[in-house]
Amino acid sequence: MKFLRVLVDEIMDVVFPGSCPVCSSPPKMDEGYYACLKCLDQVAWVGGSTCKYCGIPMHSVEYEGLVCSNCRKHSYSFNRGKCMFILDEVGKGVIHAIKYQGAREVLNDMPHWLDRCAGYRDFLKGAHLVPVPLHRRRESKRGFNQSLWIAHAIKKDLGSEVEVGDFMKRTRNTPTQTRLEKKERKKNVKNAFALKPGVCLDSIYKIVLIDDVFTTGATLDACTKAWNEAGISNVEVATLGHG
Repeated sequence: MKFLRVLVDEIMDVVFPGSCPVCSSPPKMDEGYYACLKCLDQVAWVGGSTCKYCGIPMHSVEYEGLVCSNCRKHSYSFNRGKCMFILDEVGKGVIHAIKYQGAREVLNDMPHWLDRCAGYRDFLKGAHLVPVPLHRRRESKRGFNQSLWIAHAIKKDLGSEVEVGDFMKRTRNTPTQTRLEKKERKKNVKNAFALKPGVCLDSIYKIVLIDDVFTTGATLDACTKAWNEAGISNVEVATLGHG
């Protein structure tokens, strides 16, 4: 058995060099993990008291009405939000592997991530998971939408508890938000999203917008407004990272 494990590790070293999103070592598939278990232990997972809107941890008695100082400066259209981890250097490595290296296999660890984030599964249950869309030109160039990947990875874990709906489109090919100041982000994505033709959901449905990161919330808020205009007010947001 030990010989077989060593053989599998050596094969993985050749086939998937530099695949761990944190340390860049080859994945060993140890105990069902894709990334190194030791590396996952270094991720700043979110738990306990969190901000109602962005999901960032807060040092307070836990209850649903907590709002962080940053979110108090905004008036969001969505009702609540959750995130999984903080975007320190380790968290950024996870996001970078998915978003810029196209390493979808990293999301095979989604069940383990959800295990580490108390309340995340319950937050999503009963929802239509709607990935934040890329403009068709950007998606064509990149070859994928990482938010759609994330939604399907969550669906694989939660099964019939959730549905994935690719219901939205980006109407303008806006510049990337990462290059903009906070005040410019909201203006950049204003009226940049719409529901796809033919989308018709009853107002009782729970919509959870899925994205890779929560920074200022401008993109998620712009998406929410498109749903509000269609008569859907029960909109929440969920991301992997916050930063």
